[in-house]
Formats: sequence, C-alpha cells, structure tokens
Amino acid sequence: MRVKEITSEHNPFLKKLLKLKTSRGIRKFEIALLSGEKNVREVLKEFRSKCLGVITFSLELLKSLPLESDLPVYLTSRKLFQQLDFHNTKNPILIIKAQAFDQWTEQSADKGCILFLPFQDPANLGAAIRSGAAFGVNTVVVLEEAAHPFHPKSLRASGSSIFRVRLKKGPSISDLDTPRLPLLVLDPQGKNISHYEFPDSFALLAGLEGPGIPEALMRKAKSLAIPIRQEVDSLNAALAIGIALYQWRISQEKRGVL
Repeated sequence: MRVKEITSEHNPFLKKLLKLKTSRGIRKFEIALLSGEKNVREVLKEFRSKCLGVITFSLELLKSLPLESDLPVYLTSRKLFQQLDFHNTKNPILIIKAQAFDQWTEQSADKGCILFLPFQDPANLGAAIRSGAAFGVNTVVVLEEAAHPFHPKSLRASGSSIFRVRLKKGPSISDLDTPRLPLLVLDPQGKNISHYEFPDSFALLAGLEGPGIPEALMRKAKSLAIPIRQEVDSLNAALAIGIALYQWRISQEKRGVL
C-alpha cells in the first residue's frame, strides 16, 4: 500500500480535489470523486483501470475494500476528509478518471436504444444513466444543456453504472436531429407506451426539467405517454425515463430478443 499523507489545508493536491465539487473543476482536471461504500467497492472490483487513488482518514476503513497494492492511498485528518466527503458518507472516497467523451454521430449508433439526456439536475442525470445501464442501453448521449455526468450528485445516483454505458457528447436539445433513427419522446399527450411496439433501433428523449421538448423537435418525433392519474401533473423526468426503458425491456422479452 502506497500511503501519501495530506496534513494541511494548503496542500496543492487537496486544493485540486476540492475543485471537483463543480463541473468546471471536473472538466479542467478530468478526474472526479466517487463516494458511497457500495459504489467504491464495485468500481474498485470491476473497473480498476478507471481508479486513480483512494482517500481516507483511517487505514482501518480500507480493510474491506478490494485494493491493489499499486493504488495510491491518500491519508488525511478527519477534518480535511470532511471537506472532500461531499455526501457525508464517512467512508473512503475513490478518485476516478473523468476524461472527456467523444461526440455522438448517428453513423456510430448501436442497435437498440440510444438514450439522449438533457437533464440539468445532476441527480436526475445520474438516476437516468443508472436506469439506462439497468435496462440494457449501451450508449447514453449527454446533451449540451445537461449537468456533467461525473458531478458528485450525478455519481451519487449513477454509481458504478457510469462505467456500464458508453457516454457520448451531444448537441443542444434544440439542435438534435436523428434522420436515420426513429425519435421517441415522452409526452403526456402521446400514445400509451404500454401499447407501443418499439423498433429495433431508436432514440429516446425526455424533455428538460420545466421547458420540456422544443416544438420543432416534437413535430419530428413519436410521442409516448406514461399513463398516470389525472390529478397528478407529471412524473419526475428521471423516473419517466426508467419506466419507459422498463417498457422497452418488457417488449424485447416478449419478442424473444433477450
């Protein structure tokens, strides 16, 4: 175990880590902080190449983790650790790679569902990525308006699922165009999603929190609705994505695709 102590709040590496609380810092340094005991354990076990180091205030807490001897361990005081423990987990924090992802093009589209996400709330974004991974989406396209998928709140929701999908960078939602792929959007006035037969390949899009989907895009798309009680205005955007992907999964099973 290679232990490196951080003993001062003026430590340059600590200052760098503290900047990872924002999307700007993550983009600048191309690293992020992953917290949560289960999340850290899963990524250490399954995605070792994405790990750059572990931060802890007690070496005792590392005993249950599948650490390899060459992974740096950064030992801090409890007080300094609290500054990095954005979610107050009191468990070791993993430093992971957060390198920029490639631009999505329709020519590189996978078979199945391409999930387009414009969510500005990082928790919604992370939850939708997790649902995508759970239901078999291979490619998630993060639109220009969206939060950074490696933002601490997004990672808190997505966990190890951030590495179970292929992330791509997309255009603004207002510039989105998929001429070769059927575009499905979630809209309360659309066709009941439980009666819809999904094509072999398609793009799925939920609207921005609040503004929804641009009218010009709606005219190009097939609208699908998740039936809910009339007195309830709408569903949380990330929850709606999860339900839609579940319906797609069920349709695949009925067709014997899975």
